[in-house]
Amino acid sequence: MDLAGEKCAPIEPGTPPLTRREQLSLSKKVPDWTLEGTRLVQKFTCRNFIEAVKFLNNISVIAAEEMHYPEMCITGQRHVTVSLYTHASGGLTRNDFILAAKITEKWKERPD
Repeated sequence: MDLAGEKCAPIEPGTPPLTRREQLSLSKKVPDWTLEGTRLVQKFTCRNFIEAVKFLNNISVIAAEEMHYPEMCITGQRHVTVSLYTHASGGLTRNDFILAAKITEKWKERPD
């Protein structure tokens, strides 16, 4: 199944994060995202500030539906940076890759 079609699962505190090998394997399914230490990161460039805010809002809806929340910010008035990490595990879990896939899917749906 495609990661974007999966649902995030509840993570209990102390659940071990994915191994580096598992992270590298899953990262192939979200190729625009980069592994930066213990985080999965992507920077999206929007046309303007309004588009950036709208995209940020779209991400927040997805995150709330999945109950898995990224760190997000807008810089340079049009760049949206999203950073994923599972605090309960102290690292990356499958949920981070699922959310990355859903965010990527939403990004591709935007009008050109």
